[in-house]
Amino acid sequence: GLEAVVSTQSTGTLESQHVKEVVSSLFHTILLHRTFGKISYKKESTYSIGSLGFRDNDCSRIDFTYCSVNHPELANDIEKQVSQFHSELRGSVNAGLTRNGTIALEFYEKKKARWPFAAEFFTWERWEVKVELVSATSTAEQQRRQEVIGSELAEKIFYVTQMINKSDYVPKTPDIANDIGNVYHTKYQDIHPYLFRIKHWLTDSPVNQSVGTSVRKLLNYT
Repeated sequence: GLEAVVSTQSTGTLESQHVKEVVSSLFHTILLHRTFGKISYKKESTYSIGSLGFRDNDCSRIDFTYCSVNHPELANDIEKQVSQFHSELRGSVNAGLTRNGTIALEFYEKKKARWPFAAEFFTWERWEVKVELVSATSTAEQQRRQEVIGSELAEKIFYVTQMINKSDYVPKTPDIANDIGNVYHTKYQDIHPYLFRIKHWLTDSPVNQSVGTSVRKLLNYT
């Protein structure tokens, strides 16, 4: 499968809205390419895919607009996870601890196992965003860094859209309706995103790449 790592380091302050908007714009862009409309089965190996709604999102603290799936429940799930990551990172900084954190978006599928073994989960794609919080020393510096963030974010979004269409592996849609939950989330009404999960953690070591050179990819063949 393709394991793609997107590393984002802030060379300036990332306020609350900066962290959430940077991560949300990246994750929503990825999910836009990893979500289908409602999949309905007519008979075995025959199914139809419904339409998918889109929406433009204007960032409030960054000069940037990104496109996402127009689905409030999906957006709410992303918001919860991203907010929790930001809250833990900000709490760490306030406590004088690490300023570095990573949040990852993973796509996986369930592999059936024979009784009595439990089903296995296979991660087939993984994206990481690495963040370092650094305080601005002045309003002018803060404004300059905010502009840099918007510019670099546009580059990263372009990178994501290029790489996501070059995946070496994408799960096949199951032949029967009973197996659809092995590949797609079935909790959302009218849409079927590939199974995904979001993980986040704090790290002691700083992100070494500069903003301009921090995007890279790792290919792991499994």
